[in-house]
Amino acid sequence: MKKILCLFLVLSVLSAALWAEGKKDAAPTQGGGTEKSAGPVPSGKKVIVADANSTHHLNLYVAYEKGLFKKRGLEVEIQQTSSGVAAVAGGEADIVFNCPTGVITPIAKGQNITIIGQVKIPCTSVLVVPVNSSYKTPADLDGQQIAGLSTTCCAVIIIRDALRNQYNTEFELVTLAPGAAIAALDAGQVKGAILEEPFVALALLKKDANGDPVYKTIFNGESDADGDGTIDPNLAGLNPPCRTINANKNFIGTRLDDAKIFIDAVAEADQIILANPTAADIVDIAQKYVSVDRQAIINSNPKLGFTTKLATEKLKGYAEALVRQGTIDKNPGDSLFAPEFKGITW
Repeated sequence: MKKILCLFLVLSVLSAALWAEGKKDAAPTQGGGTEKSAGPVPSGKKVIVADANSTHHLNLYVAYEKGLFKKRGLEVEIQQTSSGVAAVAGGEADIVFNCPTGVITPIAKGQNITIIGQVKIPCTSVLVVPVNSSYKTPADLDGQQIAGLSTTCCAVIIIRDALRNQYNTEFELVTLAPGAAIAALDAGQVKGAILEEPFVALALLKKDANGDPVYKTIFNGESDADGDGTIDPNLAGLNPPCRTINANKNFIGTRLDDAKIFIDAVAEADQIILANPTAADIVDIAQKYVSVDRQAIINSNPKLGFTTKLATEKLKGYAEALVRQGTIDKNPGDSLFAPEFKGITW
């Protein structure tokens, strides 16, 4: 009987210890009970993404097409528009993928938008010129007509600043969209064009009557413009950041879990793409959203370094460049980025 009593006491002590250990791992609920702590929980409301089709947004499309949002319980609708930043700032949409300089400006002017994540690094825009171009050094670009998207395009800013500061050189910008810039090159109306992928790949795929390339890239860290056997430095510098994921501030304030789930799904899409950026299913998804030659997509996808981690210092550098050119009055600094995502994406 004594042995049985002792065994009973030992089992009672062990049970109490295990119960106490379980209490440590449990989180109190509003009702006073206990349950395991959970991660972000979707609100059940739809997330509206205002999007202008681009292979640079391939991670968004892969996350959508492969059901990465749905498996997290998040309903996402992609709406095609050319005014996505305005739609998000105005509250008509929740999220937009965009060139950061196009978002820095409304942030600096107090509009209701913030940066929550990176889309990709680096910027893939480079200077494309005819193969028979006589440009040997960056200084040769002085006074030349060069096509580019806009004065506030990240690549235009970086390349213009490098030419101005390092070579005392200034080209004349002809503002043209990528497709129109290639057409202007074809017609000899401009001497070069600052193009992003996949338009760089499209230009480099062009052949003359003899089957030889029509265009080449220069001063991008991969070319030898002057033929001295040395690769010329990249005017855009080392790994300049490209597009960012941006959200309406009210959306972040009221549906933070939805935003976190969205970023998590995109991060999973990043890994899928990076594992094989030219896989047939990935290229198929790109072609579903973007009307670009399949080979151009195959050639350009490996250059798209998808990541959600923000390059904060370089993004603040873009803001400083916008201050210098008078587009904004003050660099917002860390106020560019949603504080709710500190420790997550920055």
